[in-house]
Amino acid sequence: MAQQYDWQVRNSMKTNLEQINKYCPLTTRPDDLDRCKSVSANIRKQVDRVEPQNRSIAEFKKVAEYLVKVEKKIPEWEKMLTNDAEAKKQHELMSEEYKNKIRAQGIIGSIWGMKSDPKKRIELLPELLLKDVEKAKAMEKDFLEPCKAGKYATARTFSKDTAWDHPKNACDVAMNWRTYFKAYVERVLESVRTETARTIVYHLKRLEEKGELYEFDIPRLAKTAEVVAEFVTKYTAICAEFGIPLAADYFNNVIEAAKPYADTLKKAGTVQRWDSKASFSNDGVSSAFKKVLGDAKLSVKKIGLTHADYSITKNGLGIPLYKIRSGFIMVKADGESFCRIYYLTARAEYEGGRKGYTKPSANFDRKNEGFTVSKCK
Repeated sequence: MAQQYDWQVRNSMKTNLEQINKYCPLTTRPDDLDRCKSVSANIRKQVDRVEPQNRSIAEFKKVAEYLVKVEKKIPEWEKMLTNDAEAKKQHELMSEEYKNKIRAQGIIGSIWGMKSDPKKRIELLPELLLKDVEKAKAMEKDFLEPCKAGKYATARTFSKDTAWDHPKNACDVAMNWRTYFKAYVERVLESVRTETARTIVYHLKRLEEKGELYEFDIPRLAKTAEVVAEFVTKYTAICAEFGIPLAADYFNNVIEAAKPYADTLKKAGTVQRWDSKASFSNDGVSSAFKKVLGDAKLSVKKIGLTHADYSITKNGLGIPLYKIRSGFIMVKADGESFCRIYYLTARAEYEGGRKGYTKPSANFDRKNEGFTVSKCK
């Protein structure tokens, strides 16, 4: 072996000390443990080769002492690394379990919306609310205990666009869903109460000013007390679920709003609202109108079309597809002192060649068609 000079030992040990400090810090586990082990093993070989007469050099002593500490730490670091790997594996399994559960429990998102979004669309159908309650109870069985135990506290989130699937928020819903749901049901009741009355006032104003009315609005306007009684019946179950008192007179404001209906309707029936432009006629179109209105148990008093000719729709080649004519029809319904004016459209399909057009036909759904209240001629 070649003779070692003290200056050589000092320089090499100085470099070794820098390296082992860099890759094997004693205050924390090395970021790259494999690199630390490689560096320490290499330095161990160099330390062991230093001749006895040079081992009193200060730089050598520092490296030798530091190296012993690192060699004792390496097994601890390896154990920590193994434990961390297992913890990471368990965390991934837990996160995957959470992901699968959260995807199967969309009700959490609904209830989170009840809590965090005051403008969330109000669900007016109590039977759907009751179904959501059952979903929430099933969700509670799945989430409540794990959430109480903090099992999902550090689970990974899987969506950047929603807040409800964050573990903190999901567990908040699981543990407090009844509070949020109850507040939402109270908002539903208030919405039904205020919006029904507001809608009635709006329709009465339209009836007074323009004679406008819809068949499906008549029961709500004419038999408001019965409608209100149905409200109480429909919402009793969902209110009982959350201990919300529902007085029989809770919806009485709706009854008050509808009181002017009879007088407003009577006045509307004294105004003549026939459109003077509806001065044209066509036997085929009239027959189509009379058929659908007769099927709806309405007796026709007058028909007037708004244009002298059909409006024809053609394809890109100029070949006719169909033609339409529209007009007003004054009718009388049984038990009513006024007349109704409907606006309908008849359509005839082009069959091509010598066949020409089919007979005009019209569609009419009495329950959903709006009409104008008018004095009969």
